[in-house]
Amino acid sequence: MTDSALSMKGKVVLITGASRGIGRAGALHLADLGAELILVGRHRGRLEEVARLARLAGSPQVRVYVTDLSLREQVAELGRKLKLAEPRLDVLWNNAGGYFTERKVTEEGLERTWAMNHLAYMDLTQALLPLLEKAEDPRVICTASEAHRMGVLQWDNLQGEKRWGGWKSYCLTKLANILYVAEQGRRLGESKIRICAMKPGLVNSAFGDENKGLAGLTFRIFKKLFGKTNEEGADTAVWLASREARPTQGAYYGDRKELVSSLAGRSLEDAQRLWEISEGKA
Repeated sequence: MTDSALSMKGKVVLITGASRGIGRAGALHLADLGAELILVGRHRGRLEEVARLARLAGSPQVRVYVTDLSLREQVAELGRKLKLAEPRLDVLWNNAGGYFTERKVTEEGLERTWAMNHLAYMDLTQALLPLLEKAEDPRVICTASEAHRMGVLQWDNLQGEKRWGGWKSYCLTKLANILYVAEQGRRLGESKIRICAMKPGLVNSAFGDENKGLAGLTFRIFKKLFGKTNEEGADTAVWLASREARPTQGAYYGDRKELVSSLAGRSLEDAQRLWEISEGKA
């Protein structure tokens, strides 16, 4: 990566979903640029392996936190631990996510796609704002998707309480990412903290591989035939984290350029309503 890339030496970068896929690839690229890393995921063994490789690539320090990001209490606990342990945070990359063909509810009573793909982004960012404020040029990057253009907001069915489909749920949460970033950006305003969303594109990663049956098989074949490499999928996020120019507040990026989201993704009213629902105030 050479286009406007800066050394990340002295910068602290937190990546969720860092144990595989674009999170892993991005972590190793940022390690090569000299960043200190905080790796978050559910699988300790895979995280420790990424940490080992990141140190070999040039990261001076790597810290690992095992967290189930589909559980709001674990996200809150992660936030508490980080605020005690870290002096500041330069980049937060909300990247963990999932696509599931079977509907499951977490022990907290939330549909897991909604909890992991949307609520975790919002909760972790809110929890870590004090650490981001302590950095000179703090940035928040949220992994979204062009699938947001197929997302449909049904206020009485956000978690598939009435009707559910795995792909529909995924598209909805990616639309929620776009709306969340826009609203968070509006609330941050001229703050030095910049937040943006980015699309990795279709990537031939392990994403969705746990799904069984015909839908799971079809998705795996589609990724293999048409997907990018993990490194290609992570490129825009690494670029946003390391380039000299600050991201546009609340913007959506892909292929190293600013994009226009769907009409639904540009609704100020929906973004504000989603925020209130996600906070539990509506």
